[in-house]
Amino acid sequence: MGIFSFRNREEKEAEEKKFRFETEERLEKILGERVKEQEFLETLSREIRQIGTDVRKHDMALEDCLDALEEQREEETQSQKRIDELETGQEKLLQVLDAYQEQMWNMMRYAREHDPAWVSQIELVQNAVKGKQISGGIGLIEETGVKVDYGLHEVIETIDTEKEEQSQIVAEIYHPGYAYKGVVKKKAKVAAYRYVQTERQE
Repeated sequence: MGIFSFRNREEKEAEEKKFRFETEERLEKILGERVKEQEFLETLSREIRQIGTDVRKHDMALEDCLDALEEQREEETQSQKRIDELETGQEKLLQVLDAYQEQMWNMMRYAREHDPAWVSQIELVQNAVKGKQISGGIGLIEETGVKVDYGLHEVIETIDTEKEEQSQIVAEIYHPGYAYKGVVKKKAKVAAYRYVQTERQE
């Protein structure tokens, strides 16, 4: 009875020892997992904080970009407004020049027909202005003896001619036109020859 009881006690102690060992192993394993989980959480937390910092920096940079874009748009709006004002002023100046040129042209025609003494005076004024016109990119359309170009000329009168080679040639300028920087702003009003075949030519 005593021996059997002793063996039972040894087996029981061995089982308890094994149980304690297994329990300690499980605890160590759980603690190890907890440590890893804690390290993972700390790493994740650092990454989240870094992401938050990056997002804030990105937001600030985006706000700066939006502010700069808004300033650029405002500058572009002001620039366009200034350009529109300059173009409007330019058109008005061209209209003044056109009116001046038409009056000078009419005065020259009148002087040639009725008061030749004024021709040289008017030519002096025209020559003084001509240099400014050329340097300002303004070219007059005032040449006779050239082929009619409907991009440059508005034919308001035709003059019959028996010479076929004169057909469609500018015979006279009634009002000069002008081009500004290569763009025709006003066509010249002209008379052009029209070829008419006579009975004698037939």
